[in-house]
Amino acid sequence: MSAYLQVVWFFTMTVPAYAFFRGAAPERRAAITILVWFLSSPVYDRFFGAPQFYTVDVGHAVMDAMEMTAMAAIALRANRAWPLWAAGAELTAVSGHLAMAIHPAGVTSAYWAVTELPLFLQLLALALGTLAHERRLRRIGPYRDWRSHEPAR
Repeated sequence: MSAYLQVVWFFTMTVPAYAFFRGAAPERRAAITILVWFLSSPVYDRFFGAPQFYTVDVGHAVMDAMEMTAMAAIALRANRAWPLWAAGAELTAVSGHLAMAIHPAGVTSAYWAVTELPLFLQLLALALGTLAHERRLRRIGPYRDWRSHEPAR
């Protein structure tokens, strides 16, 4: 496994674990969403081949669209700002698939960057959001996870 993949695996396992154990419901749902996407990708690759970045990978485009939908749902409901960054990062990935479908000539490096690098933005948003949640808990105590009228924990 390349050094790059080792870094990706390390952060994609540790940040969601941190969020799951130290965060609240929004952090946990985002952690699960990221892990489901991340762990389903190699399964898909095993059956259909890894993305080559010179043509649209429809399977990964669908998985990214599903993750974007889940992150947007979390962002719209969470009593937090950080999920907007995570949803925006995934929107960037989905936009990369669309850009490749519309104009594939000469964009293979950009396609890789736009569809692969948003994971790091999501992990950064999740880590910083969970840290902010921990600090807020210490400062003000329990508060609502979601924007609905449910009672605080």
